[in-house]
Amino acid sequence: MNKKLKFYSFFLAVVYVIFFICSVYETSRYAIAGFEFGYNKGKERDFDFQVCGGFLTPVDGSVIFPTTILNEKTGKDVHIEIRQVFAYMDDTPEQIPAYVTILSITAQILTFVLLVLFIYLPFVVYKIMKSITKNEFYSIQNIKRIRKVSFILLTIFAIIFYSSVSIAVLTNAYLQIKNYTACIGEFNFPLLFIGLVVLILSEILKYTTTIKEEQDLTI
Repeated sequence: MNKKLKFYSFFLAVVYVIFFICSVYETSRYAIAGFEFGYNKGKERDFDFQVCGGFLTPVDGSVIFPTTILNEKTGKDVHIEIRQVFAYMDDTPEQIPAYVTILSITAQILTFVLLVLFIYLPFVVYKIMKSITKNEFYSIQNIKRIRKVSFILLTIFAIIFYSSVSIAVLTNAYLQIKNYTACIGEFNFPLLFIGLVVLILSEILKYTTTIKEEQDLTI
């Protein structure tokens, strides 16, 4: 295998492993903390709580500083802008629309699907890299793998976007925050862009492979 290709492959693997470990670590921290909180509160009688959160935007539609906190060093208020909220509520509405519950349950199921895709993706990429070493890059099977990578990336983007929408809907159903309203999180353009680029490249590769096969038959 080409030395540069080996180096790039190794570097990609290291970056992906670090990213995956950090993601699992952060997710597990929230999961453990949430479980401990729920377990402790569950010991209390007639206690019901709901966890929600998400990105916030000012009600007036502009980027302003509607909130302040006290700077104890100077004794003066400091203007702040709340970007995101994460809340445990022990006083929840008795009736919540059915669509809110459906959105929440679906988002939890898709979170598991997201984890599976993150685990599966490097195996597909590895097969593509391995095909290069065997001089089998221009093959229908490899084109299918590249297309599969694009579909995985686009699916990950769709799940993240759906989760952002469901979180915003859930937060607005349970919370009304002064000067703010819950909104969809930051649009993940890089992931969408990469997924579409890989999909286009797979179609280009399919076209060039077809041309190559026709030339080989002609010769």
